[in-house]
Amino acid sequence: MCPRGLGRRRRLLALLTSIGVGCSGLMGLLQPLPALAIPQKEAMKKLAVIPVFVLADAKGVPLPLQREKALVLPLYLDRVKAEQELAAFLKVNPTIKAGVLPMPMNVALERVQELNKTLKGLKLLSPVIPTPSDLSQARTLLAKQGLDQKAIQQGLSVPVFFTKPLITVKTPQGERGLFFFNYASLQKAMAAIPDRNKLTVQAADLSAVMDQIVKQSKDTYAFYPTPEYFRLVEQQSRAKGAGSAGAPPPVAPKR
Repeated sequence: MCPRGLGRRRRLLALLTSIGVGCSGLMGLLQPLPALAIPQKEAMKKLAVIPVFVLADAKGVPLPLQREKALVLPLYLDRVKAEQELAAFLKVNPTIKAGVLPMPMNVALERVQELNKTLKGLKLLSPVIPTPSDLSQARTLLAKQGLDQKAIQQGLSVPVFFTKPLITVKTPQGERGLFFFNYASLQKAMAAIPDRNKLTVQAADLSAVMDQIVKQSKDTYAFYPTPEYFRLVEQQSRAKGAGSAGAPPPVAPKR
């Protein structure tokens, strides 16, 4: 890393620390979702059950990467991919103690947004990195939905899967239609539905899904937690000595 880039990264690390981006984000991941979700800020809280993984130093402060004229903090949906990037990072920076830090997607996006308001002459980009398999599956589905390859290439960044009609689940706040970040989780949910052949699987970009959620007059949607969410809950339960019994089981979707 060049001296100029190192200075930028140090400045950014100081700012990250000052706004509190660290291990405390994991605790927010385990909190229940709020009942209201129509205002954009409230809608973003629905992403609390979608963990992302970032490279962070020993104090839990995320480590942005120098990419030409920008600083980039990738938000990985796949822990394995994040660990691969960590290995590559440590190979280039052997003196830095770093690891992979999980945090709720809504927390990560909000912190980056706050940070960019304070940066002068710098820009922090925070792309959400989906798994290649989910991205490929979404492209296939969008092509079946009638979109051409150019539109898919330009409009798809973070794939979200759902069915028509929507798979729904009963919650204490009422019935909610489900969106899935993980295609395998959607397939598993469909397997529990007797008339699943009547469901059509579709895909959309996260931005389009969030727009749909915000436009509703009532809170009618929810995101189904990713497998990584349940793994983190189970790990935290074991760390507290509660064992796997402390982890909430996946909710069985119903039509």
